[in-house]
Amino acid sequence: MTILDSYFLLLSLAGLWKPRGWRGIKAFCYHIYQLSVVLSEHLFIISSVLELQFKNIQLEALVDNLALLLVIILCRQKMACVISNREAVKAIIDSLGKPPFKPRDHQEEIIIQKFNRFVKKIFICYPTTFIGALLVYSGSRSNIVDPPYILPYKGWFPYNYTSPIIYWMTALFQLYAVYIATAIDLVFDLLLAGIICYLCSQVGILRHRFEVMVQKLEVSSDREQSLVAEWVQFHVHIINLVKYLNKIFSSVIFVQYTSSSLILCTLAYLMAHTEVTTINFLGYFGFLAGMYLQIFLQCYCAHTLTSEFLSVSKGICTTNWFNLSNDIKKSIVIIMCKCDKPVLITSDFFFVLSLDSFTKISKLAYSIYNVLE
Repeated sequence: MTILDSYFLLLSLAGLWKPRGWRGIKAFCYHIYQLSVVLSEHLFIISSVLELQFKNIQLEALVDNLALLLVIILCRQKMACVISNREAVKAIIDSLGKPPFKPRDHQEEIIIQKFNRFVKKIFICYPTTFIGALLVYSGSRSNIVDPPYILPYKGWFPYNYTSPIIYWMTALFQLYAVYIATAIDLVFDLLLAGIICYLCSQVGILRHRFEVMVQKLEVSSDREQSLVAEWVQFHVHIINLVKYLNKIFSSVIFVQYTSSSLILCTLAYLMAHTEVTTINFLGYFGFLAGMYLQIFLQCYCAHTLTSEFLSVSKGICTTNWFNLSNDIKKSIVIIMCKCDKPVLITSDFFFVLSLDSFTKISKLAYSIYNVLE
């Protein structure tokens, strides 16, 4: 679980997670920092909304503003989710280190390490690619900056910022808000993907424990009822943990799904109306690549979790369960029927995180793009 500790360190740096054990002046200073993060994101959203103009519309400028505004709103939702559900997230992480989720033998340790290596690869590859895309987009914004008249990002402010000092303070505020939002976006995605991957490892342990249970029952049937009951209870615990995770993050999944289609189509529209050889086109491409990567990571991890659950019944079939007593075989048939029911990461039954959903988002974005055209 050390890799998840790294995620929480990043959450702390982003202003979303007060480190455990911080009391007194440390906690007070951290809450001040957290307040600055929350205020900067909300002020940026308000400034961007007030800047939107629906008279004498320049469609490219409007679409450009909307794309960034939707991303910041999505980051705001992720920020609110982590801050308001701190105790719930802690409960999930703590439970993964306690029985019945705690590994019992060397084989279970190997299963944990397998997914731990995958999480580490995500921890290295995803931030590198995401930050690279952000730097490309940020670099393209330098093309439009014209101190002290044009800010890095569109926004309305209730004062005249043409004074050099005021201009640079305002520009620094915008850059701070955007980079903090990017950090929140990045770390939230890592956290959700990491937790889902560790749940996948628990499903792998579930399959292993069934094999061990069958081997024990082939030798002796003295504790057959208690062994089956223990395995079923572990299965129920995993499903309940997935439901609890889904309850915490369902609002973010909903906002992510609905906003992603709009963001992707607006970026596609901007790229279609920008010269390929310009730095602006490269910036929009970096933005688009970052959004696609973000959506794909969540959909892929959720799809993997669903596949792991569906593989439980296949794993049961590979054992010698048919050599057991009739009572146990009847119980196992019921277990297999229950395991065939897919376990999904959803948003209040509206959207399902899966690779199919990733394809649907791309198709929906293309449909909206055609409407804009």
